Amino acid sequence: MLTARFRSCKKIVGGSDMASVMRRFVSEYAALGRVLEPSDMFALGIATVANAPTILRTKKLTDLDAAMRRNMTVKFDGSCIALPIKDIDKLLEGRGDNPTFGNVREIYARNCYLDRLKIERPVRAVLDGGANRGMFSILALTHLGAEIAVGVEPIPNYLPVFNLLLNANGVAQERAPRYQRFLVNPSTERTDPEKNISIQTILREQKVDRFQLVKIDIEGFEKALFSEPDWLARVDTICMELHPHFVGDLSVVPETLKQYGFEYRLMNQEGEPTDIRDAMFLQASCTGALA
Repeated sequence: MLTARFRSCKKIVGGSDMASVMRRFVSEYAALGRVLEPSDMFALGIATVANAPTILRTKKLTDLDAAMRRNMTVKFDGSCIALPIKDIDKLLEGRGDNPTFGNVREIYARNCYLDRLKIERPVRAVLDGGANRGMFSILALTHLGAEIAVGVEPIPNYLPVFNLLLNANGVAQERAPRYQRFLVNPSTERTDPEKNISIQTILREQKVDRFQLVKIDIEGFEKALFSEPDWLARVDTICMELHPHFVGDLSVVPETLKQYGFEYRLMNQEGEPTDIRDAMFLQASCTGALA
């Protein structure tokens, strides 16, 4: 039924575009099949059929993600994580956010941050820079068994969403302190400490000796963060999203990592090796965590 529906949409896009869309779907479905329960996979199939014309026309999965507004449990490498997606999207309704199922595809199914990293569990301390809804934080607290996962997210709308995730998974809020600020370097922090915070300050305030894992997705502020990099001496492993379209040349990031004894790899959106000019994701470790 799914293939037939896509065939009926050939007039919407050309043959090469159709092939590209189909390749993406094969990849997405294979990844989602590893984390979703059978009932949710069935719902995904129904939603795909219903939204096929829009998907092909826009080449985006936004409508599919919106159709998957249902509370679910995902299986992540042996761990079960409760995701009250319907409740989350209801909280965020009318605020211009993308549907939460898109985060499920990226963080859990495609495993964009942890794929091929050898993280020894349980970890002591994790930093989630650009925490957004807290989907990575809850992964760290449940699957990685983090004693503490510190989130940094300046947008206040996401705090009640994160509380939903904590409650759904039975995680105590004491394990998940959260700063409603921008993650910046110390120089920027000093200009307005009410709005900004540095990793150096977080380490001190949370009484953390070092972070075993730092995830960074701070929408272009990564270049400034690495301009004052002494925090790297107290970090084992980093996974981060890069935004060269916001800040241009990001070569300072891998160059600084090398200076602090990190091995690293750069990947495009599909997880394939690339250089810093085209990289969307970076993984780095000074403790041999790169698989």
